[in-house]
Order: sequence, then C-alpha cells, then structure tokens
Amino acid sequence: MSQDNAFRCYVYRDQDGQYVARCLDLLLVDVRDTMDKAIAALDENILGYLEAMGEMSTASTLIPRPYPPRQWLHFYALLILNTVKTLLGRKPSFLYFVKRVEGDQLVYA
Repeated sequence: MSQDNAFRCYVYRDQDGQYVARCLDLLLVDVRDTMDKAIAALDENILGYLEAMGEMSTASTLIPRPYPPRQWLHFYALLILNTVKTLLGRKPSFLYFVKRVEGDQLVYA
C-alpha cells in the first residue's frame, strides 16, 4: 500500500457467474451479481474498515494487511489471462483498479 492511502483492487467473474471484488492491500472481498455492485460493496467495505481502524488506538499496526502470495498469484494469472482475451478480441471479465481515500469516499487513483 502506498503512503497516500491508495488501495489496489480487482474484480473478476467467477465460475458461478458472480463477480468477486478484492482489495489486495486490506484482505477484503465482496461477491455480487454485477461488477458495479461488487465494486460498490468493496468500496463500502474498505471505508467501513478504515473507519473502524480510525476508532482503534492500534490502527497503525493493523494497516496494511495484504493477501498472502497465493492470492497474488491468482491475481496475476487473471491479469495475464484477461490480457490475452483482450488481445484476441474477447470481452474480458476482469478489471484492475486503484482507489484512494478523498475525504470520506473512495475515488479511482
């Protein structure tokens, strides 16, 4: 996680047709039936986590809490697979994005 409160996230469509949104820097995940809903739910989850940590005196020791290497391998595999799909003209089912905190909301960095 960078020092300006930027959070690396991605969303993908799983085998069941659900969209899974993950924040790689905070070990957070949300599953919804559309990509937009999954991203919105993840945003709320991130903000809720940050709000809760802001109320705790040990918040600095709890952030960041990144995913383990296995999940990062999954992320990179999806990134490569969807890059190839895009090059072949197929519609990708994956999106990587970075969000940062501005005031009390998250915006794309």
